[in-house]
Amino acid sequence: MSQIPMERQERVRRYVREEDAIRSLCGSLLTQYVIWKELKAVNFSYSYNKYGKPFVSEFPSFHYNLSHSHNWVVCATDDNEVGIDIEKIKDIDLGIAERFFTPSEFAEIQRKSSFEQIACFYEYWTMKESYIKALGKGLSIPLNSFCIREENGEYQTIDQNSKLYFFNQLYLDNEYKLAVCSKKKIIDIKVQYVNMENFNKIYQTKSSTILF
Repeated sequence: MSQIPMERQERVRRYVREEDAIRSLCGSLLTQYVIWKELKAVNFSYSYNKYGKPFVSEFPSFHYNLSHSHNWVVCATDDNEVGIDIEKIKDIDLGIAERFFTPSEFAEIQRKSSFEQIACFYEYWTMKESYIKALGKGLSIPLNSFCIREENGEYQTIDQNSKLYFFNQLYLDNEYKLAVCSKKKIIDIKVQYVNMENFNKIYQTKSSTILF
């Protein structure tokens, strides 16, 4: 906790469940590691848009987004707006898709075998969440206000200004679905797995007084 900014410490402490607090803490540590790794910065400050999406004040053209679910905390970075979402697959009532997805998306899920429907639901859910997070407008965008379509093997959607957004789905674990959304076609994604030893490398470059 002492290695993250005070405002981030306060966010962590607001969680009621310990596992949620740990995920939030790891998300802050992961963000600092990514910024140190990609921007060579150890001292920086956060700003937020009016919907609460954070960005690094000193590097406004650097875009990142976090997501976490159970055993995973993930971060995506890009030179364009980017969103990421990860979800643990569990049994759900597919009526949720009928209520929150577009009719064509729900129909696509229904076309799958009963065994594949849950997985397909989470594929759409993570793509939709990653798109909303890329826009940085949070829950102000209803999930059924936009439709994700497959074109030539690529998933994409169009925002209210007729701009295309593209999706990529990555495999991390049999029990999870993960999607990334960006304004440009995602051709090459570099994946790095990070652990506590990686975090410690940051603090070896800091003085004994941690400054943020």
